[in-house]
Amino acid sequence: MFRIFNRYYSVRHTFYFAFENVLILIFLMWGAIVGGEWTSLILAPIVCQVCLYYNELSPPFSRFSIKEFWIKHLQSMLWATAILVFFYWMMPPPMAELGPFWWRLAFFPLILIGLRLGYQALATTRKLDTPILILGSGTVATALKSFLSQEGNWGYRVFHFQWDLTSSSKVDDQLENLTDFVKRQKIKQVVVALHDRRGQLPVRSLLQLRVQGIEIVEAVSFYERIAGKFCVEWMKPSTLIFSEGFNRVNLSRISKRVSDILFSVVGLILSLPIFLILPILIKLTSKGPVFYRQERVGEKGRPFMLMKFRSMRQDAETLSGPVWAMEDDPRVTPLGKILRLIRLDEVPQMVNVLKGEMSFVGPRPERPLFVKQLREKIPYYDLRFTVKPGLTGWAQIKYQYGATEKDALEKLQYDLYYIKHLSPLFDLTIVVDTIRVVLLGKGAR
Repeated sequence: MFRIFNRYYSVRHTFYFAFENVLILIFLMWGAIVGGEWTSLILAPIVCQVCLYYNELSPPFSRFSIKEFWIKHLQSMLWATAILVFFYWMMPPPMAELGPFWWRLAFFPLILIGLRLGYQALATTRKLDTPILILGSGTVATALKSFLSQEGNWGYRVFHFQWDLTSSSKVDDQLENLTDFVKRQKIKQVVVALHDRRGQLPVRSLLQLRVQGIEIVEAVSFYERIAGKFCVEWMKPSTLIFSEGFNRVNLSRISKRVSDILFSVVGLILSLPIFLILPILIKLTSKGPVFYRQERVGEKGRPFMLMKFRSMRQDAETLSGPVWAMEDDPRVTPLGKILRLIRLDEVPQMVNVLKGEMSFVGPRPERPLFVKQLREKIPYYDLRFTVKPGLTGWAQIKYQYGATEKDALEKLQYDLYYIKHLSPLFDLTIVVDTIRVVLLGKGAR
């Protein structure tokens, strides 16, 4: 795996991604070089991949049924074809006069789908998988092995070596078996998943493997890479103290604040029609104020008043008090359901961003009552208040809407990953992903 903009990507999936785009380009370029318009064809793979991306069809590929696979690919290719036809038809001759090009443009969706079916079939044989070894016998090793077996899209063939000094076997025998096992299975990476390494870590054997070019990585770091989150249950304070990341360079802080001001101003200007139309619709469909102000906890634990377009009944919490949002929440008005689905109720929070109470990207702000409850039950929960809360965040694009303490723990693990790897370019990728989440209507309640 390798890292770009603080996000980890599979080498295998990246190689296929590049291979696919080169083939698309060659297929469309065939014969177009003579016409001198080959440079404009670079637009084709870009448009294709954008359409595929917004249908959840970028590597690592989600697990769809055959029916979903075909429907989503055909939808993506129809959109891509329509966009490309529009652009290429508007271009000056000779592009519009290249008859063979239009035939290739019509057939390339089938070529692309065929490529992906072939790649998926090859991937299921597991011949492309990288062999890795999980070293350990405790709960961490078991949990990591279980996670990798469920999330098979990363392309790992997992082996497990039971390393346990409490067993009856001798240490020298275990070391010899470990070395032989790594050579026999052609292991490329060893993941150390020992719950307590003191007196347990096979230093001599691991050092020998390391100098032979085999990567040695801790289970916590490995899990962070493949899952894009921390595992709080495995973490010790030293894991955070001595790990890389958590950089707070002043230039980065300044650039983040400048971009927040710029995007909020531009966003508010572009949202003027929304601010003119929605208040009328809200007033016509339900009683109560247009805007809803609610206390939330911000950076360094400071409270602030978050602004939203009202999507609930005016008396929504009169009897129940503060409660988690739920599926098909009866407190939400009919118009509110639409606003929440496309996130229009969140638009006024750009005012909070402009005032410096929030950022465009960061952990979502929580209500004081829930913060008090979660602080007592979830370790490291206060770390999420070391940065400003955001309109969107890493947890929002990676996990469903949180409505329980279990969900809050899961989201915290993503928030900690974001706080550790915070950077302007990482923020930009999250904004791009947020657009996809909104368009697909995921996680709304």
